[in-house]
Amino acid sequence: MANHRFWRWTVPDTRSTSAAMTPPYDPANPSSHAERRKAFRLLFLCLMATGIGNNMLFAILPPLARGLTVPEYWVGAIYTVSAVLFMTMTPIWGALSDRRGRKGFIVFGLSAFACSTLIFAAAAWAGESGWVPPLAAIFAMALARTLFGSLGSATNPAAQAYVADRTSPAERTEALAGLTAAFGMGAVIGPTLAATLVELVGVPIFMVIISGTVALGAWAVWHYLPEQSPPKQQNRPINPFKQFAFAADPRIAPFVGYGCVTWIVQSLSLSTLAFFIMDSLGLDEAQGLQMSAIALAAGAGALIVAQLVVIPAMKASARVLMSIGALITIAGFALMIVAPNYAGIVTAYILISFAFGLSRSGFVGGASIAVLPEEQGRAAGLTTATAGLGFIIGPVGGLFMYNQLGHVVPYYVAVVLSVVAALIAWYHPGIRSAVEVVKVEPDV
Repeated sequence: MANHRFWRWTVPDTRSTSAAMTPPYDPANPSSHAERRKAFRLLFLCLMATGIGNNMLFAILPPLARGLTVPEYWVGAIYTVSAVLFMTMTPIWGALSDRRGRKGFIVFGLSAFACSTLIFAAAAWAGESGWVPPLAAIFAMALARTLFGSLGSATNPAAQAYVADRTSPAERTEALAGLTAAFGMGAVIGPTLAATLVELVGVPIFMVIISGTVALGAWAVWHYLPEQSPPKQQNRPINPFKQFAFAADPRIAPFVGYGCVTWIVQSLSLSTLAFFIMDSLGLDEAQGLQMSAIALAAGAGALIVAQLVVIPAMKASARVLMSIGALITIAGFALMIVAPNYAGIVTAYILISFAFGLSRSGFVGGASIAVLPEEQGRAAGLTTATAGLGFIIGPVGGLFMYNQLGHVVPYYVAVVLSVVAALIAWYHPGIRSAVEVVKVEPDV
């Protein structure tokens, strides 16, 4: 057929549920290669800005809490309040993007993130200035994160579904790895900027700068992101119970389960790292901010290398990425337990973050491949919601164990959970069958 190509699927004879039901990629999807590249870059920059805003909290909050003389578990409570709403709302936003398109929800989520960061900045300023009691400042910070969890959570599932709409299954894991690497890039820049600029301008002004940057990103998406594809499913239900029931669908259930375990482990390490560094090395708040920011930036750099360099070079299936990621995570936490000094702690965190880059790209890409085009928003919402569940359990559970049972106890638990994740990735039949559909051949 001269000058005409279409995608032909090579499906295994076993005809698994996911393999048999996954349809061909539609080449009529109206984004040209040049448009798609520009759109993905714009989304990358916007998610990087939100990554800066989110990850700076892991460097700022522990020293801020110590400066306000509030117990560590209040920090975990801030994460948890946001995470509950994040987990609840992302499947709904994903389903709504199936009904009404992706662009509007990306802009809405970015705008809500900018507003929540402004409120957080005001709360931090009021607390540091003594205008309100420390617990009142913490309560206001939790309120700001509530706004992010409920409304700002619209961005990620809509952005992931936007990419899935415009990629073939064969390239989707790599494309989604590139998109999620934006958050990792923000995780590099956020703690580093925090360590540098907080000393110069203070926490509130720094957060106002972040808010303005994200608001600028929302404006750019509204004016420059092409939204040419019609909504995939006009009558998609938005009942949260129905959306969470979709997680039990055998095509994506193992990916969602793996994602929950992986995010619990990741959030546990993020929320305890700064405290672990301060207590292991006997540092004060200012020193703790500097040293934890370096460690967080190093870990985020390793995550970016995994997603932007290693994954494209490996050309591996979701199952392989998930399995290798879980195994490296085990090694990272084992090193954290026995780390003799700061260099050992940073090395351990680099391993953990690198592994998370592989694992997250594996389960996000695998879930997307396993479902129909009109289900991409729902799947993206659920895989994004796993982060919410992780930050409900990880910070509170990790910091409770850290304070009550011993500083290394959370890391022993993380090792056990990572072993569970490795077993799910390698042996679950749903994961083994779903990845077989990745093979695509052009018909000439």
